Amino acid sequence: MPGAGARYAAGMIGERGDDPGAGETTPQTNEIVAPGAVAPAVAPETVPPETVPPETVPPETVPPETVPPENGPPDSVMAVRAADVAGVPDIALRDAMEFAVGIAAAGQKLRPPLPFPAGLKTFLRFQRLDKTSLPLVRRTVAADDEFRDRLGLVATEELLDEISVVWLKRPDGWQERVVQLHAAARAEAQAEAGDVALRKAERRRDAAEQVAARALAERLAQRDEISREQARREKAEAKASAAVAESETVRRELQQVQRELEKLRSRVIAETERADRGAAEALVAAAQVQSLEQMRDDMLAYRATALLPSSAAEPVAPDNAPAAQALRQAAAATRDLAEALASAAGALASGDTATAHRPTLEDTPMASARGSASSGSRPRPQRRRHIPIPGGVYGDSTAAAEHLLRSPQVVVIVDGYNVAKLGWPQLGLAQQRECCISLLEDLARRFGTDIRVVFDGADVVGASSPRRLIRVQFSPSGVTADDVIRVDVAALPATTPVVVVTNDQAIVADVHAAGANVLSSDVLLRAGGRSAQR
Repeated sequence: MPGAGARYAAGMIGERGDDPGAGETTPQTNEIVAPGAVAPAVAPETVPPETVPPETVPPETVPPETVPPENGPPDSVMAVRAADVAGVPDIALRDAMEFAVGIAAAGQKLRPPLPFPAGLKTFLRFQRLDKTSLPLVRRTVAADDEFRDRLGLVATEELLDEISVVWLKRPDGWQERVVQLHAAARAEAQAEAGDVALRKAERRRDAAEQVAARALAERLAQRDEISREQARREKAEAKASAAVAESETVRRELQQVQRELEKLRSRVIAETERADRGAAEALVAAAQVQSLEQMRDDMLAYRATALLPSSAAEPVAPDNAPAAQALRQAAAATRDLAEALASAAGALASGDTATAHRPTLEDTPMASARGSASSGSRPRPQRRRHIPIPGGVYGDSTAAAEHLLRSPQVVVIVDGYNVAKLGWPQLGLAQQRECCISLLEDLARRFGTDIRVVFDGADVVGASSPRRLIRVQFSPSGVTADDVIRVDVAALPATTPVVVVTNDQAIVADVHAAGANVLSSDVLLRAGGRSAQR
């Protein structure tokens, strides 16, 4: 929409005023002087605009049926006046329509404001009229002759195109002139469209030639790149062949190293087994020593109670024969122990335990002494007795477990993994051990019981960790915790009450025959506030 031109034109219309009588004293011309230009002289014979009829056809020549009634609808008036030029589209007069709206919008800012047709009020805020608005604006301007004549006074070719100026000014033959200008503009547009199409075709041809040139250059560059890639591939294949040969050499060397490592591993395993056998024999020997010491203490006590008081010079009475026999048996047992210890020490020193004799509980001097005592005339050594369970208490119940744990001087030996895997099966071995030890410490703290727990494997991490409330023991390599439990029960004095906690029926049978009470792992867990997880 024309901006500065519309405001200038509106100012010119405002200066001319709306009073028709103003034309009588101020001569008017149809020329509009551009800003900064010198106004031409006005001839005295210039006819005022009021004397020029606004229509080329007098009003009385209009057929009566085309004149709308005084209070008829405005659309009928627009329909009559808008049929001014046939065959000329509204878009060809866009400049005139936008010029009219611009004049109306600028005239509102004048004082007094410039009058304009009411039908233009809707379009005053438009910056540019669309195709649907052009017919409405055209009919409105064509219906208001006074407003259109004022627009014609200020319409110049500097502000508008020629067809819009002719349509607003409407000189003689203006309709034919408008049709001619529209035809010329359409022909020019078609010519320009042909030129544009030709230029587009030329640009497309140039672009195609450029694309072809670029494609040729790219193809040459790709050919060079393929040549370089082939050279790189040949070098890579040569390197790969060398790497394959080198890897084959490394593979053979690795196989040789693996064979040597396997030999070393076999030797380490053999030495470890020999060391484990030596440690097991040492453990058995220690148990034998403890058993012999217990036998010695029993024999000394028996001698102290069996001998009558007499002087040192008096001969021994015939009634002391059983004591003398027991002393001779103890001496023999001591000699057997010394020989067994010497044999174990020699086997450990030489490292050859394959041919050495492995003493067992049956080979101990305690077993031989028991056999001799059974064949002799002296009474049997004292046997360990089971801890009695109060009446009305179920033998494998929580109440029975608490009764056994509270027994004076009782020693409780626990099969560690048997309890740990039953109580915490979802954890790893290390966490199972820690949970089991914590539960046993709580029981020792509650009941003041001497509790010892035995786990398999002395080479596990944390096997030597100290404990203040309970004794934690790990079996040597090659020795199970079951064997350690059997040896510990046999090594304890017969006067010491023993309770073994396990679900292993083989251990249950052995320790029960040795006079120890047996408590299941499930009951111990319940006594510690933990249920078994099966």
